Amino acid sequence: MADYQGRGRGGDRGRGGRGRGRGDFDGQGRGGGGRGGRGDFGGQGRGRGRGDFEGQGRGRGGAGFSGLPGRGGPQRGGFRGRGGGGRDKFAGEGFVFSPPSGIPHPDQAITNLEDELIKGRGLGAVTAKMAKVQISDTQSPGNAFFPRRPAFGTQGNGVVLWTNYFKLEASTKTPILKYSLKVKRIDKHPKTEQEGKGKGSKSNKKNQSTGPKGRKLHSIIKSTLDQVAKGMPYATEFKDQVVSLSPFTLPDNKVVTVPYTDEGKNDEYEVTFDGPNTVDLTGLLDYLRTMREPPGDISFPRFEEVIDVISLLTGYHARSNPAASALGRSRYFPLNADRSETWDLGAPEFNTIIRGYFQSARPATGRLILNVNVSHGVFRPNGLVSELAAKFNGDYMSLHRAISKLRCRCKILTDEKDPSKFQVFQKTICGLAQPGDGSGADKVKVAGLGAGAKNVQFFLKAPAPAGLRANAFCSVEEYYKKRYGFNINPNDPVVNVGTKVRPVYMPAELIKILEGQPVRRKTTPDETRDMINFSCRSPFANATSISATGRKVLGLDESEALARFGIKVDNKLLTVQGRELLPPTIVYKDGRQNNIKQIRVNEGGWNMESVRVWKSGIKIQRWFWISIDYDRGARARPHFNHDQVAEGMKEWVAFLQTQGIAIEPTPLPCRNNQITVGRSVADMIRPVFKEMANKNPQFVFVVLPGSKGETIVYNEVKKLGDMEFGYLSQNILRGNLVKKSPQIYANLGLKINLKMGGINHKLRDDVTIVKQQPTMVVGYDVTHPTNLSGNMDGIPSLVGMVASIDSELGQWPGTAWAQEGRVEMLGEELKERFAERLRLFRKNNNGRLPTNIIIFRDGVSEGQFKKVLDEELPHIRAACKEIYPANQNPKISIIVSVKRHQTRFYPTDQNHTVRSRNVKNGTVVDRGVTQAATWDFFLTAHSGLQGTSRPAHYTVLLDEVFRAMSADQAANQLEKLTYEMCHLFGRATKAVSICPPAYYADILCTRARVYLSDMLETSDNQSVRSSTTTNTNIPSIAVHENIQNSMFYI
Repeated sequence: MADYQGRGRGGDRGRGGRGRGRGDFDGQGRGGGGRGGRGDFGGQGRGRGRGDFEGQGRGRGGAGFSGLPGRGGPQRGGFRGRGGGGRDKFAGEGFVFSPPSGIPHPDQAITNLEDELIKGRGLGAVTAKMAKVQISDTQSPGNAFFPRRPAFGTQGNGVVLWTNYFKLEASTKTPILKYSLKVKRIDKHPKTEQEGKGKGSKSNKKNQSTGPKGRKLHSIIKSTLDQVAKGMPYATEFKDQVVSLSPFTLPDNKVVTVPYTDEGKNDEYEVTFDGPNTVDLTGLLDYLRTMREPPGDISFPRFEEVIDVISLLTGYHARSNPAASALGRSRYFPLNADRSETWDLGAPEFNTIIRGYFQSARPATGRLILNVNVSHGVFRPNGLVSELAAKFNGDYMSLHRAISKLRCRCKILTDEKDPSKFQVFQKTICGLAQPGDGSGADKVKVAGLGAGAKNVQFFLKAPAPAGLRANAFCSVEEYYKKRYGFNINPNDPVVNVGTKVRPVYMPAELIKILEGQPVRRKTTPDETRDMINFSCRSPFANATSISATGRKVLGLDESEALARFGIKVDNKLLTVQGRELLPPTIVYKDGRQNNIKQIRVNEGGWNMESVRVWKSGIKIQRWFWISIDYDRGARARPHFNHDQVAEGMKEWVAFLQTQGIAIEPTPLPCRNNQITVGRSVADMIRPVFKEMANKNPQFVFVVLPGSKGETIVYNEVKKLGDMEFGYLSQNILRGNLVKKSPQIYANLGLKINLKMGGINHKLRDDVTIVKQQPTMVVGYDVTHPTNLSGNMDGIPSLVGMVASIDSELGQWPGTAWAQEGRVEMLGEELKERFAERLRLFRKNNNGRLPTNIIIFRDGVSEGQFKKVLDEELPHIRAACKEIYPANQNPKISIIVSVKRHQTRFYPTDQNHTVRSRNVKNGTVVDRGVTQAATWDFFLTAHSGLQGTSRPAHYTVLLDEVFRAMSADQAANQLEKLTYEMCHLFGRATKAVSICPPAYYADILCTRARVYLSDMLETSDNQSVRSSTTTNTNIPSIAVHENIQNSMFYI
């Protein structure tokens, strides 16, 4: 098939050319989205940012040694905090954000209200609801769940901070009405029951169930609302809800039928309205003033639907603006941005980074606030495919990949042979014409990928247009010339806007890719690097952008639409009161006399000059090493520098001994420690591991080649060592080993000591609550199959759980398992795994079980908080009931730690900053942007090296541990515990940005992904998986019993 005007397969006549265009594509109306990586190579961690790219993912902190500062902070995994090539990264910026209107004090009225509510004077709203919690399974959750904030914290030096929020005012004079929407395609040719059982029925059911999405859904809902609103103000997210000030004029059945012709088909859709319901804005505002909960209501977050409506209203301008692209529910990117707001990524796909803005309404004590933050997204190229093809300069494979699955406008010519007369329809590009397109006896003929119109032929069935032969093959060039009088540029490739099986070929010069289409796959390492470099901006720069460009993109100034709904957004960023907690003192062993040596923390970091680890792990008496290289053919001899590698290993082991790590200087003899691998990496390594098994090695050092295939080798080494043979292992890149760098040796030495059960450093003053009573601290996290270009059906989610086993909080053995994909809540498996952690604690504490259990649950959203209590807590209690004596129960507290949020704090005073011009490490905020009734706080524990620091957000879901303290002491002790623990991340000499149990759990999940790398790689390379794949086949990721009680994952 040649185009939408040509004769269809089997003789179906194409649509005639209706109407005329204005000669371009736009004259036809509707027709026309870290943590650091493995950190296993001593200076070469890859760092994958978390959330949007702001350069503040959690990377690996290096071990500062011999007076050298650690290269690689807790914020950046792969970039290691290197300088910017001599340029001034703050050029043209002020030290702190200071608008002409000055820096306002935090709103005193809000501060007074917060104090009154906490002290119980706020309209009688806050009572002493740190109620006694019964530990039985049948307890009433009303008093146990979501304990009220006992007090605001008081420790630390007070400081005023900017925050990326605007005050938001909402009027209740005119009620806001909300409708829910459901969109369904009308099937004009329904199949009979017998036909429905035939081939392809599953696909049809899938298409019907998913419904329209994206731009198509946007267009359908806009057409519907234009039809029913009749000039009445409304706002929508163009998905499933709409709000208005008056009821719409709807049919009795509330179903509106609208045509959809944007794709050149006469489709019709039914849009069903449910409602209207009055938005309880009055109830929300009353709650914010009093923090009085509705009787019997234990939902969280409160008034979620009302908040969503306000976010819908504040985001409607940008979402309805054709010059902006909306991603997800809250991110908006200007498509006409200045060059300073974009970054061209160049070859191989010519994608572009665009600086956009996140916005979301939030409830806070006494007021509504609007959270606005800088966000960055990677977008596909746009414009004529013919112009884009010129950029690729003959690299048709890259061009094919770049344009596949993109939405486009196709210029459909008419039989009048007048190029000014055409229609424009939207289609999805399948890719370039390529061999293998089509099916059947009359399969198309394509000379090769990127073939021009002369070399792409299709079978033209009768009747044929004038001048063309029927029932014969016809080239795309001849078809367009004789039917439309259009001469195709012979240098341009032909594009398929149909499907692989039923191709529809068109000239590249008649296809225009729509702008604002995001990259849906995982970004490449080069793209990630450029993304981080572009998005890594100072607090001053981000605050300036939010206050100026961000407000314009979001339409917050003098917005008529917002005014009609009684919404007003103040034009000044808010300030809040924060506190700077004092850092703890770190303790090591003296490097010479083995005495205690105290180390002072400076800007969140310290070094290991002339010190030894606090406690060595089990002595490594039996170890061996292997060096892996690739078969490079005639290009280079593998293992060409093996003597240097051997010498490097000898010096490294000697260095580990000076670091205080107990290790035998001589390795076990290994005949085949030079391993040359080809395609099957595991098959080459396994025989060596198997040969060494009879010598019962404790540890293996693996020297990796450091080439592009390093990830594959790494994965196989870890799978063999962790799961099959039970060898603890440490990898090092060959280049790093032969450097003989003390920095790299020390950095990896910390990991080795942890794996062997050692403790690298501790706090001079032990954590109070852990010191007073036996306390087990737990962290667990769930990661889901994301950033895979293929179908993710059948790919499981992975759970990682760690727990402390000592009062020094230095050892955190972990366990990992797989569960049904994209399911966040943990099921029955949690009970047994938690019981394992309790048994291990008992084993390491002379038979004693913990009196207190403090759990840091990572990565759940506010909407899932109650599910943690309803679905996961019962399994935890059941595990305790199984392990503890009948008359003994532990006290449990559950705190959720979240890094994927958009709250930021910026300094207002140069004297309260670190070198990166961020807020100081230890900055805590628990008022101004929080709710007095909810016990939560924001903590910036680390010292941001670059960009804008992202604080961690902690929320208490359940408390049985701290409630016995006085109110002030409870608030202060939880903040102090969390901050001090951030200095106990064992493989770093810096405070990390998230509490170590949550951080370790995330690293454990990353290791679990390694065990399933074959499955994940298969999914990433497949566009379609078998329909028989289900989530019922959950793979086992159990590690060998030899290492299961160690920190093997670190």
